[in-house]
Amino acid sequence: MFNQYAYLDSIKGVAPELEAIHRVSGMRNLEEPLENIRNLKDYMLLVEDDDDGYFDLDDKNADHGFRTFYVIGRAKLNDSSSRTAVQNQCKLYALKLFKQFKADSHNFGDPAYGFDSSRIDYRRIGPLVENYHGFAFSYVITNENFNLV
Repeated sequence: MFNQYAYLDSIKGVAPELEAIHRVSGMRNLEEPLENIRNLKDYMLLVEDDDDGYFDLDDKNADHGFRTFYVIGRAKLNDSSSRTAVQNQCKLYALKLFKQFKADSHNFGDPAYGFDSSRIDYRRIGPLVENYHGFAFSYVITNENFNLV
């Protein structure tokens, strides 16, 4: 089973600008962990503990799980150009991570096997605690072990 936090922690070096990685549980609870983190970094990776997904009963791989993580950065207060620049950087850092996902997903046994690079959803988030902005990125991992017979 794919462990998003462990995998992202193992590849965080491809985007060294993401100075910290933290676990979170749901968009609604996103600010609470940030309030408890000491020495917030300029750019951070926040990883959802749980995953969601969908069932496709017509597909051989019935269970399609999607995962979500957040890339956030601190913008200057009341500065829309700073916010835009931070958001653009967040997208670039996520693209670096997804490039590694794709490289690690080709063969059975690869750490990100089942990663579907054909669709990655993103949505803007912020402002969060201390004027953080960024994006939530959701992607699909197909689970080849849950087949309907």
